[in-house]
Amino acid sequence: MSHSKKFEVDGNKRGLVVELFPAIFAASERMSTRAICRFLKDEHGINLSVVTISKALKDPKKYWNLFFDIIEPSVLSYEKMEPKEKREDFLYNDEDFKKVEFPGREMVRKVLLKFEFARAIDLLREKWFSIDYETRVRARPYIAERLLGKVGK
Repeated sequence: MSHSKKFEVDGNKRGLVVELFPAIFAASERMSTRAICRFLKDEHGINLSVVTISKALKDPKKYWNLFFDIIEPSVLSYEKMEPKEKREDFLYNDEDFKKVEFPGREMVRKVLLKFEFARAIDLLREKWFSIDYETRVRARPYIAERLLGKVGK
């Protein structure tokens, strides 16, 4: 019983590493894994081991793809509203994203996806566009294969 409780906590930490991976990836440019671990504990009360952080940093493609699993449904919702824009361009175009707003009445009459679209924009703003541009560009090669494979679908 005690082992199963411990496993459940460890499972939550794996999900936490995925959620935090963009920040960990960005911080790894200037900080050691020990410093990242210490910062997360001291500043945010998050206990992730050096081994957990190191493991994630040693396989960035895997962790960027796991992170992208979180935002991909929102990207797909956005593409339903803006089918002309390619995903690989959209994800790296901050200026165009800043112009995106919740659809107005005219668009609502034409498209019934307003709620899905609004949720997608909120999630993308919070999870993807909150990551600094340089980090997103550094992530591009890790998710490029995935992006290119789904463009035609």
